[in-house]
Amino acid sequence: MAEYKVSPDAELIGGMLYALWAAFPKDFQEIIKKILAGHGIEEIVQERWYHFQSILDALKEIEDKFGHHLLRQVGEQAATLAPIPPEITTLKACLLSLNTTLSRICRGGGIGGYEVSEEGTGQGFTRYVVTASTPFPCSLTNGYLEGYANRFKASENKEVVMRHDEERPCRRDGAETCTYIISCW
Repeated sequence: MAEYKVSPDAELIGGMLYALWAAFPKDFQEIIKKILAGHGIEEIVQERWYHFQSILDALKEIEDKFGHHLLRQVGEQAATLAPIPPEITTLKACLLSLNTTLSRICRGGGIGGYEVSEEGTGQGFTRYVVTASTPFPCSLTNGYLEGYANRFKASENKEVVMRHDEERPCRRDGAETCTYIISCW
């Protein structure tokens, strides 16, 4: 699914919206509140469900005004701060739970998902390939994955490198998916 486009009946839980807002640098939070208000979101109540397209429209406006690097930074910060269930103790478990998490924060309409594959060499090197087909912006997803990779780095690996696969299609260019590669050793 292309970024910033979701079915009309899709909704996002306020807790996720709040986590996104809180991940913006403090200097930007009031600006972000005004942008959200311009898209019909006057206040963020964590237990309330919000029209997902309105949130995506606000994120698009933010990206247009401030650049995709800000959304990447916000994604990384949000992943660093997000509560993780105690049973998720590895990057692999985190990546394999992405669809479960998505189903908890979104409802209604097709919201896409994640395909995760693991390639191991048996020599202490593991590579995860994550293909995302969600309406979230590519840069935000990129940041989330980098944040989660770094969050679990200390417990599992000495080094983690996360990158967007530039040889494959990108949602930013209208494609249905983006592919990210996380290498760990």
